[in-house]
Amino acid sequence: MNFSFIDIRSGSATCVFEINHKKFEFHPSFHSDALGDFVSYLASKHPLCKLSWKEGAFHKINGGIHWQTGPYLLNWEFKRDFEDLEIIITEKQNFTVDRKVNTNLPKIILKTTCKFDDFVLCVIKELDRVIKQRGILGYRQEWQNYTFPIDGFLALKYAYLYKKPFEITKKNSGTSLEDELHLLLLAIE
Repeated sequence: MNFSFIDIRSGSATCVFEINHKKFEFHPSFHSDALGDFVSYLASKHPLCKLSWKEGAFHKINGGIHWQTGPYLLNWEFKRDFEDLEIIITEKQNFTVDRKVNTNLPKIILKTTCKFDDFVLCVIKELDRVIKQRGILGYRQEWQNYTFPIDGFLALKYAYLYKKPFEITKKNSGTSLEDELHLLLLAIE
């Protein structure tokens, strides 16, 4: 399994998702916060990504998230069942681009099941690569309207590595920048 978010440039990116010896390539545009929505959605499915400073910081999303991809909306839907994760990717019509009804849509592109932790690890490794390659401000410069999803990334990474929630609230009701920076720079092999 592999998840890549590459070729990030002004206006679009390329997402490559490989699973069960099949490769899928998607091209989200900057009209949606593709990576940010994706990471927040995945964190909302993780039982350990409950930020103590705000209950439900990664609110439950029903029906998945949409990526703007030009004439289509690409819908990602995750259904977690303990250790397993069902991933459903559907192309839907983007009525803001094309108002003529396309009778071939919606169309399921992928419906598969994998191990939840394996998928989370693939995503974390890719987020590590993206942030170390581009930086937080560099990501925003390329993606235009949206920033790197640092909160979801740190919550997922901590939950994966330590098998417990990232307790960001300290005695003074602040966060520990040192803990966050350590986690941010920590490499996953």
